[in-house]
Amino acid sequence: MVVRQPRRKHTTSDDWSEFDGVTMPVEAYLDLDDAEETDLEYYDGAAWEKGVVDRRHGVLVGEMDYHFGGHARGYGGEYGPERRVRLAPNVYRKPDTAYYSAGTPAGDNDIPTLVVEVRSPDETMANQRRKCLMFREHGVLVCWLIDPVSRTVEVFEGERAGERLPADGVLETSHLPGFSLAITELFAALDR
Repeated sequence: MVVRQPRRKHTTSDDWSEFDGVTMPVEAYLDLDDAEETDLEYYDGAAWEKGVVDRRHGVLVGEMDYHFGGHARGYGGEYGPERRVRLAPNVYRKPDTAYYSAGTPAGDNDIPTLVVEVRSPDETMANQRRKCLMFREHGVLVCWLIDPVSRTVEVFEGERAGERLPADGVLETSHLPGFSLAITELFAALDR
């Protein structure tokens, strides 16, 4: 099953790349992405700007990377935000952040073990869920979807396709042995 993203309607054009929604061959996208630091993804034959982020988004991605860094120092692996992931010959996405377990290739275009998506103000949870399902469909083992507004986390792993964790739950997975982050600790970063 192919999961497609619906087209977004933007309220202002100033916040978006001039290439947002522009149909182009995949080679043109790759040339553009390699030449410039862009927030563009590629699917459905066009380049698409990722959502505009706000403070909450940045804080939560930073908090996840902080905890991923501690895990990588103890267990190996690589992590980082906005890395290009090739999901199919003509599908390139950039998760908000990702973790590549030790021994997993972690170059441009490689499939991470785990991705994290944080909903931006202009994105809907429905679109973000479709994106998580797309990651899973193409080999990502785990996707954690974080909503900073409702302060909730949904898990996409195995048979879990958007299971909401309880407020006192913990982010953990057998695919990152030893990683554990309480949801209350994650969202406490927003209150600092």
